[in-house]
Amino acid sequence: MDLVYELSDHGCLQENEIPRVGMRFAQSYMAHEFYVTYAKKVGFTTKIRMTTCDNITKKSVNQAIHCNRDGFRRSRIKAPMRKNMISAARCKARIYVKFDKEKQEWIFFKVELRHSYPCSARKAVHYHEYRELTMHAKCMIKDNDVAGIRPNKTFLVLANEVGGPSNLGFSEKNLRNYITASLQTSNVNADVREMMSYFMRMKDINPNFFYAVNFDEECKFRSIVWLDARFRASYEYYGDIVSFDSMHNINRSSLVQFVHKYDHVLGIKEEKDLEDDTADSIGVIPCATSLPMERQFQ
Repeated sequence: MDLVYELSDHGCLQENEIPRVGMRFAQSYMAHEFYVTYAKKVGFTTKIRMTTCDNITKKSVNQAIHCNRDGFRRSRIKAPMRKNMISAARCKARIYVKFDKEKQEWIFFKVELRHSYPCSARKAVHYHEYRELTMHAKCMIKDNDVAGIRPNKTFLVLANEVGGPSNLGFSEKNLRNYITASLQTSNVNADVREMMSYFMRMKDINPNFFYAVNFDEECKFRSIVWLDARFRASYEYYGDIVSFDSMHNINRSSLVQFVHKYDHVLGIKEEKDLEDDTADSIGVIPCATSLPMERQFQ
């Protein structure tokens, strides 16, 4: 088997990166991670096809890791009527690793690199198995979501940082799913605890800040009210309050995010009012008539 020739068609690996018979690893998962890294560079995905365990120790002693397009599946549905694609391609690319009891190490004892279909390293980033958000991306997504920046704008910023969407390693759909799963769909009790921590920090910063929480007989959160000097002034001027149902559309809103965003919106509105007041203090609009009512508005 000419391993170097087989990889030269892909043009993406160096000779020292090729899986070799006899390579040693401390754990079986390290061999799997190595093969996954290799597969990502070549342009295919893997799966663990078989694991054999010792009868006495019950620990794994050998493992077969195949290309994800191994096997052959025959569909009973005619091709024009199929809705789901068949990924099986009888691919023979795979590795076998076994545990060397004498040296207490895992080794490759069989490697097959030939695929029955063309692989593409450029397409690998679009495989579901390889889509992953970096820590930098997660932090930016969280900050932008709190600031009210739409997901598609955040995706464009992240894509521009790395030279295009194809270099990101995830799609806009993955970004939106992260917002839904990790930032918005949270445990209510954890949400309440985080919100209480936020209110306590606000109380330390601003003595005029006030909040009160209402719980039911089972100590479950029911309602909360919070206000500061700015809220009090707005109430005296407008005579209105804002209330919301914490159970409404829980997958999209809220509690901690709602508090942050609401405070952010009020801050922007207050800044806009100050700008308008400043502009009004500079001069007055001349009256078009001599009516007392118009001069009063002036």
